[in-house]
Amino acid sequence: MSAIADATPSSGFGSAAKWLATATVLCGMLASILSSTMTNVAIPEVMGAFGVGQDQAHWLSTGFLAASTASMPTVAWLRDRFGARAIFIGAMAVFSLAALAAESADAIEMVILARVVQGACAGISQPLALMTIFQLFPPNDRGLASGIFGMGVILGPALGPTFGGLIVDEFGWRYVFLGSLPMCALGIMMALVFLPGRDPSAPRSRFDWIGLALIATGVTCLLNALSNGQRWGWESEEIVVLVVVAILALIGLVAWEHLIPNPMLNMALYRVPRFACASVVAMIFGAGMFGSMYLIPLFAQQVQQLTPTAAGMMLMPAGVLLVFLFPISGGLADRVRPHGPIITGLLAFALAGYWLAGCDVNTSWWTMVFLVSFGRAGLAFVVSNVNSSALRALPPNLVGQGSGAINFIRMMGAAFGVNGLAFIIENRAAFHASILTATQHAGNPDTLAFIDSLRGLVAHAGLAGVERSGMAYNYLGQVIWAQATTMAFQDAFIAVSIIFLAAVAPAWLLGRGVVPPRARPKS
Repeated sequence: MSAIADATPSSGFGSAAKWLATATVLCGMLASILSSTMTNVAIPEVMGAFGVGQDQAHWLSTGFLAASTASMPTVAWLRDRFGARAIFIGAMAVFSLAALAAESADAIEMVILARVVQGACAGISQPLALMTIFQLFPPNDRGLASGIFGMGVILGPALGPTFGGLIVDEFGWRYVFLGSLPMCALGIMMALVFLPGRDPSAPRSRFDWIGLALIATGVTCLLNALSNGQRWGWESEEIVVLVVVAILALIGLVAWEHLIPNPMLNMALYRVPRFACASVVAMIFGAGMFGSMYLIPLFAQQVQQLTPTAAGMMLMPAGVLLVFLFPISGGLADRVRPHGPIITGLLAFALAGYWLAGCDVNTSWWTMVFLVSFGRAGLAFVVSNVNSSALRALPPNLVGQGSGAINFIRMMGAAFGVNGLAFIIENRAAFHASILTATQHAGNPDTLAFIDSLRGLVAHAGLAGVERSGMAYNYLGQVIWAQATTMAFQDAFIAVSIIFLAAVAPAWLLGRGVVPPRARPKS
């Protein structure tokens, strides 16, 4: 049994020990997820403060997710080498220092760098939480354990934008980086008491520096190519080099991890069919969930012109609903085969994405709240079943690496989902703007009537004829761009819907031949 599972019962807290240790690691996980989603609400403010476009500002989110992805496979080695307590406290301390650096930065590059450091620390805290929870609970309660972990995974994104919006409106965008510091401090204090140190019997293997470098290179190059392809040209030398380097790095990663005795990302995990299917679902789930968390606050502020607080509050009812749904979803994971709840949740969010694609500036706030809550309610039944079914399929000696791997896959999907949707918005907005502009010509009677009405309105300001026409055409351009942006967001929501539909097939395979733990005969 792991060091955590051995040390906790002797800590003097009896049967409460596993719950106290669980609460501790959840503090760290919530701090990291809250930070990742609170910042999304502040992106328009950051763009204005530094005079940058969405092509740069989205790295506040993408850089965080990319760093999280790269650091997640290191958790099993770090825990064996230093112990859960040391790596948890270290990650939370560095995370807090990076938050202070982001708050005081005077250049967008410094803010992005601080977010990358925070992401690397978040990539340690999240797998450690799942690893700890899964090994503290007995096999027939691991669905409940995964439900508890899932509450952090989805509750954080549901509440983060609300808190972020309040902070931005009341104190300014800089303070949004400090919003998770109280949770970090609480986690550090609890870890000193409730998390164990290093197990002396744990192996001391070499760290896989080459594997880490290959993961970081592959993920970073792919994200850069996706982010800059539209501006540099998809056939440009820079994009071709980035894609080739990324492919070579990922191929090299697979080959290298097969060769060394103690790989960072153990490829034996993916020879377990259920774990492989769960990984596919987790990757698609991460892309869709975090991508939608990036889209919704931006849509509310840029299209519907809501304040950051109103945009964040749009997600609050979903968070309240999830508090009641997660115990149900966790219990189901122990009693039924996983594919049913997972497919139901995926279809619910796909339907919500389809409905969101019909929203525009005239859509009411309560309609948006209903659609967001409907989709989030479905996801409550996905995450706990995916995690529990993935780790149950592994032998005990691979659970630690499996925890890091399943989180790595989910966050890799998240990084590509956010970056991909940012690209869709940028690309489709330009596409729709060009189409709409082509229809505004002298032969279009609606255009002429619109321009004449605008000229009449500005005539009351005493402007000359040339100035009237210039202002009218300028306003027409703003209207076209606003409509093009709305249509781009609608296309992005359709993409989210398609992403979740793509996970249905591997989710179905995940449940084949599986008997729920509480339905198995006792030996």
